[in-house]
Amino acid sequence: MNFDGSVGLTCSFCGSKAFFSDDDYKGNEKFRKMVLQYYKAEADKKDIDYNSDHLWTFEGRDSYTMQNGQMLNIEYMKKYKRQGMTFYIAKESVVYIFDKKSEAQVFLDKLRSLVFPAADVKLNRSFPELRMEIGLRDDKSALVFVRRPNCYPAEMFAPWESVHLAWVISRMENICCALRYSELEYGDVAPDSVFINPFTHEGMLFGDWRKVKALKGNADLKALRKTAVILAENTREPEEMYRFLNSEPASDAYSDFEKWDTVIEKGFGGHNFAKMKI
Repeated sequence: MNFDGSVGLTCSFCGSKAFFSDDDYKGNEKFRKMVLQYYKAEADKKDIDYNSDHLWTFEGRDSYTMQNGQMLNIEYMKKYKRQGMTFYIAKESVVYIFDKKSEAQVFLDKLRSLVFPAADVKLNRSFPELRMEIGLRDDKSALVFVRRPNCYPAEMFAPWESVHLAWVISRMENICCALRYSELEYGDVAPDSVFINPFTHEGMLFGDWRKVKALKGNADLKALRKTAVILAENTREPEEMYRFLNSEPASDAYSDFEKWDTVIEKGFGGHNFAKMKI
């Protein structure tokens, strides 16, 4: 029997109805909340299940001295350098080391300038989530961010077939729309700053947040196209994607996403992305 909003039960076969008593209704509501809490806990547990991350491998270890004299040992798979900053892909984190503590504060301040629409409760997952801040000797500083299982820089999976590159571009367009909502220009869209999960098709933007500034043009949308070309196995097929990647971006991310959605419909037959084999 199906439970409806009018506190009634209806048999889908004969149409007969029954109604909860007040006590039954309260008991059902309590049970329903418990079930939802259980499902949420299971989803959260899966979200941080690093046993499912078979892509990560140990490649090296760097060590830094913390202010308390103990060592911060970073076991990493890959590391990337920017001016005055190094960031590592660790087992469960993305770790940033700044040559100057003040630069770490600039990074955090720029990251915290993001705002999200109240209706979109998952958009924050596309941006770094701070786990801890660690003071180091010699005025250095470390910022440790969550790296969800199977989330890696897009360049690690290059070259991308067009059918898979399509959803990577979609994630980058999503991220640019979020930046547009915050009236921000990121300034570091690149193959090693765009992180993706090839299994869930999620995307995250790491890289150098110190470059963020007030939005004035469409530089991020231009960088999106350059990044996609670098990642692509073949930029000429389908033709609709080729034209998009070689076109001048729209004036803002919302309009550009509309252009890209047309490519998805005409060039790929809609949102029917094939599962990526790794």
